[in-house]
Amino acid sequence: MAPRTLPSPLCSRRIWLHGLAAAAGAALLPRPARAAESAPAAPGKRILIVGDSMIAGGVGLFLENGLSKTLGYVVRRKGKSSTGLARPDFFSWPKEAQKQVDEFLPDAAVVMFGGNDVQGLRMPDKGWITWPEPEWPEEYARRVNAFADIVAPGGKPLFWIGMPVMRPEKFHTRVQRVNTIYRAEMAIRPGAHFIDIWRLLADDEGNYTDRLDVDGEPGGKKVRVRAGDGIHLSVAGAHHVEAHVRAIVHAVLSGSSADTPVDVAVAGAPPEAIPAG
Repeated sequence: MAPRTLPSPLCSRRIWLHGLAAAAGAALLPRPARAAESAPAAPGKRILIVGDSMIAGGVGLFLENGLSKTLGYVVRRKGKSSTGLARPDFFSWPKEAQKQVDEFLPDAAVVMFGGNDVQGLRMPDKGWITWPEPEWPEEYARRVNAFADIVAPGGKPLFWIGMPVMRPEKFHTRVQRVNTIYRAEMAIRPGAHFIDIWRLLADDEGNYTDRLDVDGEPGGKKVRVRAGDGIHLSVAGAHHVEAHVRAIVHAVLSGSSADTPVDVAVAGAPPEAIPAG
């Protein structure tokens, strides 16, 4: 019998849509690093965006529109809720990614997974590596790199977006763990960049917050950036993340900034501070 695995909190399309509706009337957060957008996009440069419900929802939609309509890139987006790299028996992202690459021939890729992966890993022999067995990090890192090989072969630019700070304590700890894997693997991969959004959505102490200050608003007005589940993002939160990611992607692809680690500006918890459970 397969072990009971952790439910996938990021898989709830209903919760995501509820978060969008609740925040639809909110003022949007300002766009950071607008100056970076002054550099023109390379003509015809193609960007593939893939991932789970964050990409199927607001973050992916706004990023697709921002890169294509605002900056002139050719963009294809493929997002599917309830998915990740843990359960290829449910949905095989390697197969889907290869299909997308063969059809679209991207010059660069943007990836966002993690929320549905902090559970047992289904193995090809129908066995399992349960969380957090010692083999889990090694096998998950292998899957991350195998996927990266598909969407960004030969050192093509790859932007892997980390998970944000979470309100549910157990989930919060687990996504910190996968973030350390993404950060480490992207750091040693040619052309790869880990985009840390942990503190982008955290308070001044690096802790979870539902609301963030809006620059320029009188009285230090705060806007709700998270959905009611403490996991997903509101419309304003999705715009906030998208603007940060878009600025980094464009800075690298347009050559308007030095090729330095892109997660420095918004640093998350250091790896040594991450609990193992």
